[in-house]
Amino acid sequence: MARIAKISIRNFRAIRSFDWSPRPGFNCLLGSGDSGKSSVLEAIAWCLSANVNRSATDADFYKLDLEIPIEISLTLIDLPERLLAFEPFGPYHRGFNHDTDEVEDEPGPGLEIAFSVTLRIDWTMQGRWSLDTDRIVVEAERHAMALRMLRRLSLLQLQGDNASQLTFGRGSVLFNLADDQLELNGALASAARAARDAFGGAANAQLKDTLERVHQIAGHLGINAAANAVASLDASQVTLRPGNVVLQDHLSIPLTRLGLGSSRLLIAGLQQEAKAGADIGLVDELESGLEPHRIVRLLQTLGAKSSDPTFQVFATTHSPVVVRELSVDQLVRVQNVDGIVKMPPMDAVSSLQGTLRSYPEAFLSTSVIVCEGAGEVGLIRGLDLHRIDKGKYSLSAYGTALVNAGGCDNILACAEAFHSLGYRVAILRDDDKQPHADHENALVAGGCLLAKWPQGYALEHAVFLGLPGSHGLAVVRHAIELYGLEAIEDQVRNQLPNGSAFDFELSELIGVLDDAERQACAKAAMSRSKSWFKKRGIGVMETIAYEVIGPALEDCEPWMKDEISKLFEWAADA
Repeated sequence: MARIAKISIRNFRAIRSFDWSPRPGFNCLLGSGDSGKSSVLEAIAWCLSANVNRSATDADFYKLDLEIPIEISLTLIDLPERLLAFEPFGPYHRGFNHDTDEVEDEPGPGLEIAFSVTLRIDWTMQGRWSLDTDRIVVEAERHAMALRMLRRLSLLQLQGDNASQLTFGRGSVLFNLADDQLELNGALASAARAARDAFGGAANAQLKDTLERVHQIAGHLGINAAANAVASLDASQVTLRPGNVVLQDHLSIPLTRLGLGSSRLLIAGLQQEAKAGADIGLVDELESGLEPHRIVRLLQTLGAKSSDPTFQVFATTHSPVVVRELSVDQLVRVQNVDGIVKMPPMDAVSSLQGTLRSYPEAFLSTSVIVCEGAGEVGLIRGLDLHRIDKGKYSLSAYGTALVNAGGCDNILACAEAFHSLGYRVAILRDDDKQPHADHENALVAGGCLLAKWPQGYALEHAVFLGLPGSHGLAVVRHAIELYGLEAIEDQVRNQLPNGSAFDFELSELIGVLDDAERQACAKAAMSRSKSWFKKRGIGVMETIAYEVIGPALEDCEPWMKDEISKLFEWAADA
């Protein structure tokens, strides 16, 4: 089946310039609103539809500039036999170089036979298709051959109203699924005649008085053709076509009335079995109308899970479920800067697949805070909840997501991966262990934000040495609730100088931790075997940040307040 090897779009809606070499199989577009994802799918549909009656509006031109025409060009390869024949298509064949993704005007050794078709729309608002070649100079011939070629392609669109796909109209998935010998026209003509006869028999009895008056008037006027007129359906208007034949359920309700999600899923399933399957599929907002388990079914049906997909699909999504189910080589992030649209390959960074499974929502954001570990994720989440309580915007409202890098050794690679894909990136890390300085400095110089604790400090140091002593005691209370009084007392005493008195009797958990006790609590809390904050994942630190650190932030040490504040200010600047 034919597939698109190269796409070029100029001056179409939000896109001033766009060039892309999509993959075979499944291509899913991510990106912020108004980045041009749906416009890419619509451009493909316009170029491959061969609808000579299609007209544009001023709003379809980039920035409403009618002086610059819309141009959509597609290069097609893997051509079926019906398009490889020298007659009549040979003079329009071109050569595609897989190594360079370039198109040469003539086929040759090492090149795959290709077609290049361009749709051009100028101020007249009428589209004109053309097969691109330097060997044929007569525009009318290139236009006629473009339409002839496009009629031999099959495009499956799961966008908007899918009702026509669930009829037996020409080109529908049911038409393609039907047996070669299916012939509906004779039966439909007979059904139309029967409908006229049945209507006429019932209507003439009900309209008897009216018809007699018509006969009298026609007789007086000498109009013999109307002197014996009867009521019937208009034979010139009542014509049944295959497109009028639909599937229906047991209540005789047409399946064209199915919900959006169900109709998409059914059409995709039928498409798999069709005798002449689609070459290219288009699915805008793939998750629309579907529960998570049915999203997975639709992806499977469209070939997203197949190692040898049967046709090429272009889809858009805003769903973490879709992102999690796909691999990095099937996802493409759309970036639009002043109308210039780019799509950096996500599979260029091998480390992203694990992050894709764990934090799919991060790939749907515009900004990412890469945290060293679960404790830092919990800290920012808890502070974010406290800010929301105070009437401030949430991080999600700013389009910011949190990602756990899984340790100091991974944090810079994770940050660089997101940064290379065009995301705004901030880094939050401890300083008891430092990553590679030159690598980190390069990321900061490239636009990443770095937030970290003072030299040698881990998160536990930040909590107990950054908070006022009275609030540090509140953190200890949380630890006692989780791990028990005796365990916490023993751990803290082990970190105090010999002979120091320290008693955490519940009735006496009031007052202020002194400097030595704050240091001892920090060391006890970060014990690898008995970590207070990390042993139970994100939730413990989130609760402490929400209940203790957030309310006390204005009273914290300046270095702690400054590092936290700049992260939220950075998110708000998106």
